Amino acid sequence: MARITAKSAGLLVDEFDFSGVSNSMTLNFAEAPVDVTAFADTDMTYIQGKPGFNFEVNGLWSTASPNYDGEMFTDLTATNRKVGIYPGGLSDGVFGYEGATNITASPRVSTIGDAIACNVSWQGASPPFRSTILRYATDSSSANGTQYTLGTIAATNTIIGVIRLLEIGGSGNNTLDVKIQSDTSGYSSPTDRLTFTQLNQGSGATFETQTAAGPAGSDNIWRVVVTIGGAGSRSFKFIVGFGYFVT
Repeated sequence: MARITAKSAGLLVDEFDFSGVSNSMTLNFAEAPVDVTAFADTDMTYIQGKPGFNFEVNGLWSTASPNYDGEMFTDLTATNRKVGIYPGGLSDGVFGYEGATNITASPRVSTIGDAIACNVSWQGASPPFRSTILRYATDSSSANGTQYTLGTIAATNTIIGVIRLLEIGGSGNNTLDVKIQSDTSGYSSPTDRLTFTQLNQGSGATFETQTAAGPAGSDNIWRVVVTIGGAGSRSFKFIVGFGYFVT
């Protein structure tokens, strides 16, 4: 049976990369009207309701690696799962959307002769944000990531970074430290904005989210800084998304 994927699109759920099992992905935003009509009012009255969103992913049933079906079933009752959709694929500089979600449906409905589908609906648990992939790499030595001009961010807004450690290779007791910095043109005096928890061979595949207040200055260029410490030959495959909430 041939496998048809959403070509070049990236799908991440927590620390799992399910890009290869998805046929289509949809991000829906909605602000349903709310009825606030009072008793004995002549006409119906409505106001704009609380905004919400959901991710709809149509995928193929798979119990082998990356075990899409197994992961969805295991964590069916989990909350605040971090879902990332990147239409341009998983590579540095690509834009997408990230959001904390809860599974609301996971149907497996197929007729005889069809591919076995595993379609999943994630309902937003908190506001989504537009994310830029600052680094997607397998690092075995310290490095400064590519600088991206993403604009200034006001102090009233909240910056947010998501790191997903996908794989660890090699041997030894190496550690991985990742942080996000900002600066202006020339990058002569960068400032640390978000620092993730140190990772090592005992961490396994994992993910973490960090937030902070916006820098409220002229800093408009952002990058990831990677520091590999310890002795050994460990390599760390990870991806870092970055964006901000307008508050």
